[in-house]
Order: sequence, then structure tokens, then C-alpha cells
Amino acid sequence: MLAGMDVNDSDLEDDGKLLQLMIVGEERGFVSLYRRYQAAVYRFSLQISGSRHVAEEVTQEAFLALIRAPHKYQTDRGPVLLYSFGIARNLVWKSARRDRLFATLDDDRESPVSSLPDLAGDLARKEQVIRVRHAVLSLPRKYREVIVLCSLQELSYEEAAAVVGSSIGTVRSRMHRAKQLLLRKLRDGGSPEGVVRNRSFLRYGL
Repeated sequence: MLAGMDVNDSDLEDDGKLLQLMIVGEERGFVSLYRRYQAAVYRFSLQISGSRHVAEEVTQEAFLALIRAPHKYQTDRGPVLLYSFGIARNLVWKSARRDRLFATLDDDRESPVSSLPDLAGDLARKEQVIRVRHAVLSLPRKYREVIVLCSLQELSYEEAAAVVGSSIGTVRSRMHRAKQLLLRKLRDGGSPEGVVRNRSFLRYGL
């Protein structure tokens, strides 16, 4: 389930009502959906692309697609957020084909340092964040997207399967393989063994 967001039947009903407002030309329907889901769609796009520019462009295009054709959304496909993730996913990989490769995620945002004695720990943690980001971005497409959906966005396998258009079993299998690849990349990249053994390594501020 999405972190900090309860995706349930009431959300689905609310989404449907807001889309109906969009269909009849009510701007407040779109505004409400945008405020509800924009941050999640941007973060998802950033996590699989590694580029803030691509994420911003994809997020804008995903919501424009929703404005242009709100009737294409089917309630049996789950909440609008999952539908928006599906649009964003397609746009990200389309951008990848166009640009051939993504720039690595920039790391110019400094973490606040509370006190001088904590400086070494803060720097070590930031270095590990960068390693995990790069390891995720180095995964093949089919593994990267399920890691982002299930581990970072905290979707269930069923929800992730709806986004990528595959079976739950396929998502489960890809997640298993993706975690193996990530652990190997982190070991090869010099990550401390204690971090690699801790299966919560994907919580490193991504």
C-alpha cells in the first residue's frame, strides 16, 4: 500500500466523482486530482528516470493526458493514481528511447547537519543514499520499475501488476530478481556488509 496514502474503495469512489466533474468541464475536478496525486507521480517518475527534468516533464504530460481523455480511465483498473503511474511509466520509457540514456540523479540537495559530531555519520549516510540510487538506476527496465513500485512507492504486487500490465506472479518474480541484483551491485560498489545484509536498505532516503 502507498506510504502515507490509503488507496481504498472510498478513494476510488472519490476519484470517479472527480473525473466525472472533469468530463463535464468542471476545473475543480482536475485541480483536486492534481493536488492529490501530483507529488506521488513526480516522485515515481524521478525514481525510475533519475532525472528531475524528465520527471517534471512526465508529470506534466501525465496530467495533460488525463485532461484530454478522462473518459479513458476505467474504475476497474483501480484508483486514478495507479492509472497515472501507468501513463507516467510509458512516458518515462518513451523519453528513454528518445534520449537513449538518462542523466544520473543529481545530488545537490544537502541534508541538514544537526551538530559537528554527527558530520561523519551524515556524510556516510548521504554516500550510501547515492549508492542505492545509482544501483536502482542501473537495473534493467523491468526490474527497476517493480523495485520502485513495490519497495519505494510501497504498492502491493497486485497494484504494481496493474501499473505495468503483467501478472502478479511476474511482478513477484521480478522483485525477487531485482533485489538479488541490487544486493550484488551494492556489494560490488563497496557498501558496508551490515547495510547490504539489512533488507531495508531501500529506505535510504530515496
